[in-house]
Amino acid sequence: MTDRQVNAKVIYPTLGYTVLSTGQDIRRDENVEVIIHVGHAAHGRWWFEFYDTKTEGEAYYAEGELEVEDNKLVGYDGVGSLPTAVMDIARDKFGVDVSEVYADDGQPNEYEVFMYWVDGKSFHTLHDARQYIHSLKLDLDANRAKFKEIQRK
Repeated sequence: MTDRQVNAKVIYPTLGYTVLSTGQDIRRDENVEVIIHVGHAAHGRWWFEFYDTKTEGEAYYAEGELEVEDNKLVGYDGVGSLPTAVMDIARDKFGVDVSEVYADDGQPNEYEVFMYWVDGKSFHTLHDARQYIHSLKLDLDANRAKFKEIQRK
């Protein structure tokens, strides 16, 4: 199996950042757009990343590993509660059986899959899009402008 990543966009009606020791919210926002990446490396590692688009992860960010054995999600690391959308993507796009871990936690489970685009070319990862831009050997200003042209669609 080769490296593979699925990118998705999710809108959370409400999302908070809670301190586990006190149970108090540091912040709570409405209609938060979140980018989720779920990936599988050729050597077997499964992972996820989750961040808000407004602050590029400064307000809301999580990442971790998915423990997949015999194509079945048996656990995860990095977060206290694995976002439903991460499990949905693993199930829908990778065919992973998530039934052992899955629980309806009331979080959004509708997501929109996307690719990164620049100059009419599609890329599976933001890293690949950036590598393409670097390969153009543009001057500093043109390079910065090209980075701003990267789209998610």
